[in-house]
Amino acid sequence: MAALKAPQTAAGALQGPLRQAAVAALRRQAAVVRATGGGSDPEPAPQPPAGPQTDGTSLLSSAGLFLLWAALAGYAFLVAPNQTPVRDMYFLEKLVGLGVDDGVPVNSIVQHLFLIMRVWPLVYTALLIPSGKSANGVPAWPFVTLSYGIGAFGLLPFMALWQPPREPPVVPAPAEALQGPGNLMQRGMESPLVAFLCLGGAVWCLGQAALAGGAQWDAYLKLLEESRFINVMTLDFLTLSALAPFWMSNDAALRRWEGRDSLLPLLSLLPVLGPCIYLCLRPRAQM
Repeated sequence: MAALKAPQTAAGALQGPLRQAAVAALRRQAAVVRATGGGSDPEPAPQPPAGPQTDGTSLLSSAGLFLLWAALAGYAFLVAPNQTPVRDMYFLEKLVGLGVDDGVPVNSIVQHLFLIMRVWPLVYTALLIPSGKSANGVPAWPFVTLSYGIGAFGLLPFMALWQPPREPPVVPAPAEALQGPGNLMQRGMESPLVAFLCLGGAVWCLGQAALAGGAQWDAYLKLLEESRFINVMTLDFLTLSALAPFWMSNDAALRRWEGRDSLLPLLSLLPVLGPCIYLCLRPRAQM
């Protein structure tokens, strides 16, 4: 009898949570029906993909991203090779146009890697505003602004703090919601011009690097072993490439992009090019 009572007791203990889960699911379904006017086959509101759903998971995700940010910062300042600090400053000055025109060209791979790191922040601006709305109210724009100077080191704290919103933003926003100076950035990110500028810049940089020749690549690999600036910039590029597929998926789900199941996995495999192509294909606001 004791053996029979144990399963019955366990089943009884499970009935409460299961019943509560079923009631909650029915309430959510009823809310969707009300939101869509009660028509048949309502389309559910888009939800951000694979985001933290519980406090425990959210804490783990946040902790993991903060650890990644700390590890990257620690590597950049403490571990990355730093054999040529004077030459690093020389490279940086020449790349931003402040160096002396001494007729010595910068390595082609380094030059185009630096240029493509100017494309990435624009891509993330288009992916995070407004699709990066967070349930805790943390705004994306300060971190996006930082990314124009320090790349992933500026974006990772936002990603660690981000939580899927309980009420996802309407994306793309209606034209009337994009009016006014306060929506200037969002309105700009909805422009096809931004998407095609990103794609054109990415294609040009990658094409130039691909055609640079073996000698340029050998010189770049040698610099990668010696230069903190080039080593950390390469790591920054790889980090931004690894993080982009999640935010592409988040934005595509909110926009209900029809190609997210077929094309998005393929685009996620293409660093820089994939997100830029997605920006050209995604549904956009009618302005």
